[in-house]
Amino acid sequence: MVNLPEDVMAELNNPKSSRVLGTTSSEGVVHLIQVGSLVAPSPNMIAFGAILMKVTNKNLEGMMKKKGIVSILVTNGMKSYEVKAKVKDYQTSGPVFEKLSEELKKMGLTVRGAWILEPVEVWNQSATYDAGKKIA
Repeated sequence: MVNLPEDVMAELNNPKSSRVLGTTSSEGVVHLIQVGSLVAPSPNMIAFGAILMKVTNKNLEGMMKKKGIVSILVTNGMKSYEVKAKVKDYQTSGPVFEKLSEELKKMGLTVRGAWILEPVEVWNQSATYDAGKKIA
């Protein structure tokens, strides 16, 4: 586990940033989706609400059992970071679930559950000479 650097955490929590989640199926097929509800409530936790995710939920369930690693790409303008994370938990109650549910309800969305991830690596993928450097 690593703690998210402050600038990466800020972008993950910035509603103007794009956040793309990459998962893999049990057959190794990569699946990407944009996840608007993704947030970093603390430096060692990433969470997002399961709303419509059918393929992603199935992939995450399998990855959690096999201790797989997901990839998140967060971008905003020229800034871009990749966070690799373990799938830790799926919650249908508790403070993280309640907070996500409350926020998404304001947009007319119903959350079925909250996925909890633990960061393991962070890479700078910005359009600069620092691209490709591991930062955590």
